[in-house]
Order: sequence, then structure tokens, then C-alpha cells
Amino acid sequence: MYELFNIWGLILREISFLGFFALLVGSSIFGLFLLVKGGDFLSDNCSTLAGKLGVPPVIVGLTIVSVATSSPELFTSISAINSGAGGLVLGNIIGSNIANIGLILGISLLFKPVNTHRAVKSIQLVLLTLATLGFSSSIIFSHTSALGFQAGIILIIFIFGYLGSLCLVSMRNRKNTSQVQDKLENENKSILVVILFIFLGGILLWLGSESLVYGSKNLAELAGIPNELIGFTLIAIGTSLPELAASIALLKKNETHMLLGNIIGSNLFNIGLVGGVAGILGPIFCETSHPWIDHLLMILFTLILVIWMLGRKLTKKHGMMLLLLYIAASATTWVANS
Repeated sequence: MYELFNIWGLILREISFLGFFALLVGSSIFGLFLLVKGGDFLSDNCSTLAGKLGVPPVIVGLTIVSVATSSPELFTSISAINSGAGGLVLGNIIGSNIANIGLILGISLLFKPVNTHRAVKSIQLVLLTLATLGFSSSIIFSHTSALGFQAGIILIIFIFGYLGSLCLVSMRNRKNTSQVQDKLENENKSILVVILFIFLGGILLWLGSESLVYGSKNLAELAGIPNELIGFTLIAIGTSLPELAASIALLKKNETHMLLGNIIGSNLFNIGLVGGVAGILGPIFCETSHPWIDHLLMILFTLILVIWMLGRKLTKKHGMMLLLLYIAASATTWVANS
């Protein structure tokens, strides 16, 4: 699909540069739209299929849905690697994790305060901190400044170990899963229809990732900026849109603890799953002149989240602080690396 976009682009560029530029912008926007819709299709219907096949709801929530909600970042990363735009991968992972905290949580706090007391287990905060530090250290202190095969294997082992331990603990505490079970039992779709929707979700994710990578990669080349900066901002924000929609929906239901868990889980999966697959398919090299800035910003936002999660009540003031920090972080990396 990327090659088809490339052929159209070469033809259009010979005819009209303005038309070529419009194609790149339209391709990026269209790709983001398909990624969001594809992620929704995959997440919802994988849950339904697992429920119909008798898989316990708690396992569905912790594994299938968690992986599916990280699918936009995963598909985009694979497409970026195949098209030679590896910088988009690192920018997407780092930018998405920062956006989940600074942008998603920041906006959420403007709508409703969140009490973090016993919202998540302390071990999850420890794991997020260790995963973030380990991911950044493996790149910054590497003699090639790259995310390589060995780091990828370690990250994959980490995320599957995390999933396995969550499932074991949750299977012992299944008393809070009735609502999820009721939802699954109320699904009226046949298994064939559900499978078709899963297939459709996969196609939309593939088309969306190809379209987004083609547009964003060529826009970066036209502007003479590293792919990593595009991944840090445009792609990171776009692939985080499902988390924003989910967060707003959870706020309406007053499920603030689930909102915090979703942000932490999403960041863990971005590092473990997306980073692990990227490292195995890589190596992925940094393209910016000061890559340590992005990693330092991700560590900073992660530490802020972890500290605030220690029983503090987060209000609109904290939301404004996060949004201002996010804007400052985005401006800093653009000025330093462009």
C-alpha cells in the first residue's frame, strides 16, 4: 500500500507541488482516522469474540483489550520500519507516553478531579518507572544510540511477564468482573459477524498506518526535520486519541481509577509491546541531534505521574500544570532538534 501511495505522490508531484503537499496532509489525516476506527473495531470485537468463546472477562480486559488498544502504535511502528522511517517509531513511543500523561490526563483533570488513593497497585508504578528508565537507558547509553534486538527481546519478555502476572492475580480476585460479563453476554452479534469486524479492524489499521507513515514521512522530508519530531507530536497525538475518548467516557461514569489504570497500562504497552516489536524488527536509530532530551522528558513526566499517584487528589490545577508542561516539552524538543 505504501508503494501505491508513493506512485501517486510521484505522479502528482510532477504535475503540481501544491497538489502533492495536499496529498501528504490528507494522507496523514486520513491515516489517523483509519487508525482510530480500526483500533475501536479490533478492541470491541476481540472482547466480544473472547466472551462468546468462554474466555473469562478479566482475561479479556487485561490481555486482548490491552493489546488491541495499543494496536495503532504497533501497526504504525511496523509500517514505519518497513518504509525506512525508523525515527517515527521512537518518536511515537516517547511522544505517546508523554501525551498520555500531559495531554490526556491533563485534559481529563479539567473536567473532573481524581483521587489517586489506592487507584492502582504500587507494583504497577514501580514497573512503569523501571520500564521507562530501562527503555531510555538502553538507547541513550548504547554505543549506537539505537533500540536493538536484545533490548527488544527483553521488552517483549517483560510485557508478557507483566500480562501473565496480572492474569494470575485477577483470576484469584474475580468478584468485580460481573459487569464486564453482563456486557459480553448482552452482545447479539454472531461469531461470524464478529470475526468479519475483527478482520475489518485489521485492514483499517494496516491502511491507516501505511497512509499515516507515507504522509508524515514525506512531510518531514519536505520540511527538513527528523522523522522523530513528527512521531513525537503528530503521530503520538493521533494514536493517543483512543485513550482520550476512553478517558472522557470513564469520567462520565465516574470510573476515575480505571482512567488512571488505562494511562499506566497504555504507557507500559507502548514501551513493552511496541518497543519490543520495534527492537526485534530493527535496529531503530535515533535521528535527532539531541535524543536525550526526549527521553529525559518522558522520564520527567513518568516521575511526576508516579509521585502524584501516591494518594494525592488531582484537581483542575494539576491538569493545567500538565498541559502547560506538555506544551513546553513539545516546544523544547522542536527547538532543540529541528
